[in-house]
Amino acid sequence: MLWPGLKKLGKELGLKRTNSEVVGMVKNCFIRMFDGNNKKVLEIFSPQIDHTDKIHIEGILKQNKIKNHDWMINGVRIIFNEYVCPYSTVKIKNLLFILVEYFSQKYSDNIPQCHNCGIQKEADIYFVGNTSNYICADCLKKMEKDINNEYWEYKQLPTNYFSGFIGALLFAIPGIIITILFFVFFHKLAAVSALVYIALGIKGYKVFKGKITPLGAFIVIIVGLIMIGVGIIMAYSVSIFKKMKTIDMDMLIRILKMPEVEEELSMNIILSYVISSFLIVFQLFEMVKEWRFLKKIQKARKI
Repeated sequence: MLWPGLKKLGKELGLKRTNSEVVGMVKNCFIRMFDGNNKKVLEIFSPQIDHTDKIHIEGILKQNKIKNHDWMINGVRIIFNEYVCPYSTVKIKNLLFILVEYFSQKYSDNIPQCHNCGIQKEADIYFVGNTSNYICADCLKKMEKDINNEYWEYKQLPTNYFSGFIGALLFAIPGIIITILFFVFFHKLAAVSALVYIALGIKGYKVFKGKITPLGAFIVIIVGLIMIGVGIIMAYSVSIFKKMKTIDMDMLIRILKMPEVEEELSMNIILSYVISSFLIVFQLFEMVKEWRFLKKIQKARKI
């Protein structure tokens, strides 16, 4: 996810954006910025970097009290930790300008190289896979052809929604066992076990070759919600049978229909739905993103 601070900074610098990154050229350096888990990340790619450059850059980072960085091919990744408050975008901007100015002066006659073929030539920014890249026209044509072939092969796979539904259903069954064990042995329902149904359902859907589409994600979610309710009802049933020391279906139904039992069941199901909703939203986003990736290369757009 791209938070407002980096979007604002990217707009100031005249950069572009993808769904999760701010990207673009500042002088002759390729810049990539994105938000991570309790951190912001700045990546700067120079036309080239030698050992002397690394020593100089490490000195600059030390002066700015930044300890966390990694070296890439012709680039440096700088990590700004955010333990309590968001890291200042003004400080990121100032550091970016210092480094870009250094590279642009030392390699003033050079332009960044294509991230795919490694040749210094004119290129543009495209989001491929999980990250944005600086790609020349020749490599773009080849990548588009490869992705089109990959997508065509994907379309030929014997995938369908019904098999994915069956897979999600079967793989979610162990979640029922987990719910029952929590209730029988600890005398309480662990609503967090609801997360298991969604996670297992996703796995089963893919193993049984369900189609990766937004509808496929919806199927996984529906199966998960159904199995959460089934798991809680079965957990109560097992507990009741244990207390009665016999299996009496008529008595079980009468007990489950008692107002106080119905209310308790409903509250546990709702609580499980609320807890699992975070994973549901995340998984829906991930499956839709995976579906979109299969369809095209995304060109960076204006902020």
